[in-house]
Amino acid sequence: MAAVESKIFHAAVVSPEAQLLEADVTAVQFPAHDGMVGILTHRAPLLTRLGTGVLRLDLATGEPARFLIAGGYAQMRDNVLTLLTDDALSASDVTSEYRTHQAAKLAALTASDPTTLQQRSILQARLAAIDSLLAK
Repeated sequence: MAAVESKIFHAAVVSPEAQLLEADVTAVQFPAHDGMVGILTHRAPLLTRLGTGVLRLDLATGEPARFLIAGGYAQMRDNVLTLLTDDALSASDVTSEYRTHQAAKLAALTASDPTTLQQRSILQARLAAIDSLLAK
C-alpha cells in the first residue's frame, strides 16, 4: 500500500465562484500559456500561467475528473498542486448547445484590433477543447 500512497499528491481547482475540486490525485495534465504540462508526485516547484483547454485530473480513486478552463495560475509546491482559474466548467456541463453558443460568440467577433484578435484566439482554443470533450 505504501507504493500506491507514494504516487499520490493533493490538488485543488479554484475559480472565482467556488472551489470546484479538492482531492488526492495520481496525475494532472493542464494547459499552460505555452503548452500542456503534466504533473506527477514529487514534481519540482512550479508556478505558471494557465492557458485555455482541458484540465484532466486522475483521482486517487481511479476516476478521471475533467474541466474546461481558461486563464489563471497553477502552482506546484510541497506535493500540493493548486490551480486558480479565471473560468472553469465541469466536462459534464459541456454540451453541444454550449459549443453552439461559443461558436456564435466567435462568429460575432469581426473586428481586427488587437483586443478582438486576442478574444478570437481564446475562443478558438475554447472551441478546440470543447470538441475534444464532446468527442469522448
